[in-house]
Amino acid sequence: MTLLLTLSTSSLNGLFNDPEKGPDSLLDVPRFAMDDLALRGLYINTSMLAGWSLKEFDILRDRADKAGCPCLVLADEETLAIGSEDPTVREDAVSRIERLSVAGNRLGCNAVAIKCGDVKDEAGAERATEAIRGLMATIERHELNLLFRPTDGLMGTPDGVTDLVKRVGGFRIGVLPIYGTAHSQEEEIERLRKLAPYAGAMFFQVDSYVGKSGHKGVDLSLGIETLKRVGYASTVAIEYVGKNPLKDLEKARDEMQAAIEAE
Repeated sequence: MTLLLTLSTSSLNGLFNDPEKGPDSLLDVPRFAMDDLALRGLYINTSMLAGWSLKEFDILRDRADKAGCPCLVLADEETLAIGSEDPTVREDAVSRIERLSVAGNRLGCNAVAIKCGDVKDEAGAERATEAIRGLMATIERHELNLLFRPTDGLMGTPDGVTDLVKRVGGFRIGVLPIYGTAHSQEEEIERLRKLAPYAGAMFFQVDSYVGKSGHKGVDLSLGIETLKRVGYASTVAIEYVGKNPLKDLEKARDEMQAAIEAE
């Protein structure tokens, strides 16, 4: 498998109020992503599913399958205090992950991605490890992988995230890195090198394109080249954070696809 470009649904938030230019709702995103953007899969942001019924999950999965643009990752934006000293707080975090697993399975995703909070020291890491190990039977039953999204503190460092992956162990645990949020290009590439071997999915944060200057954010081509060098061969979701998605998403797609195809 080679690198496959996909779309984070949050990239289209600004278009839902203008159906003449973009999709009229999240249910229309699979068709739009495939037909208008030539992106072949979706990372679904949980905040966009608030209040949804199981029937609506089924409709989205059906439309995604028919469009040839499947739902791949259910990415939770909340930070879950899975390492908290308070057992009630940890139970709440576990309960949410269990609900996410049901939703991810219903959508046909192959992974659920979470942010682990209160993993500040050895004790927090041990509590998080115990709680997550207890969840893995549920994750496996729903035929999913569980991915850790980097967040603040210890879980914002490559060593902190990969340490938790190693502690939990098994074949269904991994990382969902985000390329594009560090302070320097060098830091971005170094973090990508460290996290990619553990990654089950990948976000590339895309900003605006400015005239002949090109991409305002990180070097997208260099990021793709780095993934190829370390042997990552899975999906890369474009997560757009600029102001003109229709123009900039196509430019980002073309730049990244050219880097994928380059010898």
